[in-house]
Amino acid sequence: MRRLPPLGTLQVFEVVARHRSFTRAAEQLCLTQGAVSRQILALEEHYKCALFVRGSKGLTLTVEGEILLPVVKESLARIEEVSLRLTRQRTDLALKVPTCIMRWMLPKILRFQSDHPQLQVKTTTTWQHHVDFTSEPFDAAIIYGSSPGAQVHAIALFDEQLIPVCVPELIEERPLEAVDDLAHHTLLHPTRDHRDWKLWLGHAGANRVDPDLGLSFESLDLATNAAMQRLGVAISDKTLVSEDIAAKRLATPFDRAVETGFRYYFVYPDSVAHQPKVQLFRDWITRLRDSGYAEPTGR
Repeated sequence: MRRLPPLGTLQVFEVVARHRSFTRAAEQLCLTQGAVSRQILALEEHYKCALFVRGSKGLTLTVEGEILLPVVKESLARIEEVSLRLTRQRTDLALKVPTCIMRWMLPKILRFQSDHPQLQVKTTTTWQHHVDFTSEPFDAAIIYGSSPGAQVHAIALFDEQLIPVCVPELIEERPLEAVDDLAHHTLLHPTRDHRDWKLWLGHAGANRVDPDLGLSFESLDLATNAAMQRLGVAISDKTLVSEDIAAKRLATPFDRAVETGFRYYFVYPDSVAHQPKVQLFRDWITRLRDSGYAEPTGR
């Protein structure tokens, strides 16, 4: 039979160790100083050793306390994480979305929210293009890559297709009739290595355009926003800018779209596959994809 101390004493120990003070720990825990002291004493009696040295300048951890503290902190953090997953309201869907597609995705999520007010979508944006459901508290995610990875349910949303974009006025002021005319414009790069423009220009046969020139950004979305501010010509994704092009906020001077071999996926782990909230969002985003990202007619 395991002989573990009461969980409450370990929680008190962690707070006291963090503040190095019974008084401050008592304030945080809404307990009396005497109650905190008794909890620590009970823990010390359990382990048959002192965990703190009481001095004139406050508390310091003993060698045994230093050994115990990181284990307690890690264990409490893990318990908190699991508790969050277990107690999260059934009407909440925790969704992780890469920042680069959030401007395109947000109106669709708001539309879903309007159609399904009983389900709250809690969206977290990130620079990452992947997710680890074993360590991150998400029900589902949208990721980007050459494959969705292992041990997840995945729905392919769309392939990445690179196209140049800029505001229509820029084309009128400085025509782009041939790809080499891009040499007279500022190239806006979504990555610091300029790989997207290099790929597109290579496929387009541009010989007079230096892909190492231009302005670099941290994401596709930032480069596209810069194009909308008339700072130059961005390389973007055909699907992500389709609505901006339809609304004439952006224009594409060339019809050539280059596939990168990467795509966007909606993914979720097997542990939540049976949950109605995940099934509802999965079915909705599948209909959205099948409709070409027009507003789905079914629910």
